[in-house]
Amino acid sequence: MIALRRSCVAALAGAIILAAIGAPAAAQTAAKAQAALPTAAQVQVDLFRGLADIFSRGMDTLTDKLSRQGYSARVYSTDGWQSVARRIADQYARGHKDIIVAIGHSLGANATIDLANALDRQNIPIELVVTFDATEPRQVPKNVLHLVNFYQNNGFGKTLTPGPGFQGELTNYDLTADRSLSHTTIDKSPRLHAQVIAKIVEIVNKDLANKIQASKPKTKKPQWKKS
Repeated sequence: MIALRRSCVAALAGAIILAAIGAPAAAQTAAKAQAALPTAAQVQVDLFRGLADIFSRGMDTLTDKLSRQGYSARVYSTDGWQSVARRIADQYARGHKDIIVAIGHSLGANATIDLANALDRQNIPIELVVTFDATEPRQVPKNVLHLVNFYQNNGFGKTLTPGPGFQGELTNYDLTADRSLSHTTIDKSPRLHAQVIAKIVEIVNKDLANKIQASKPKTKKPQWKKS
């Protein structure tokens, strides 16, 4: 009986020692995995106003909402897409591959497609493009993974179509029946802002899930030898 008790005590002590040794290693592994995941600050959101910066102040409001949630959000005039394209390309060349989101209203919505085309020529992906009443029926380039187009058949808004090689997600939301919206107010809708923020959260979570899956060690299938 005494020998049995001693055996049990020794086994328990061994288990505690192994757990103590393994716990820090497991914690370090979990910490490394967490550190490798992108944060909200690594989601780069560039927003573009329409004509003369007058009628697109909803882009400023949305920029403020995103910034308060921790995203790296900046708003530009329509022609600011060229400087944004250069900045993103330079960051990419230096290894800073953040999640890229572009949002625009009216002529600023057209500018997001100009930005996407410029980055497509350099093989730089855009995770999400959101357009509010884009005024030209543009084709979406193949480097865009998700595109949401809010529009109305009001003489301004146009649908967007997939361009050559496009394999992403493209959704045109026809809001013509919503009389509370117009070309000059569609970018200011709190309801649409909430949908945009929810979409960003969705795609970031999806990106995180993909990164976690990619970081998991691959298990090799046993090779059975023929007798």
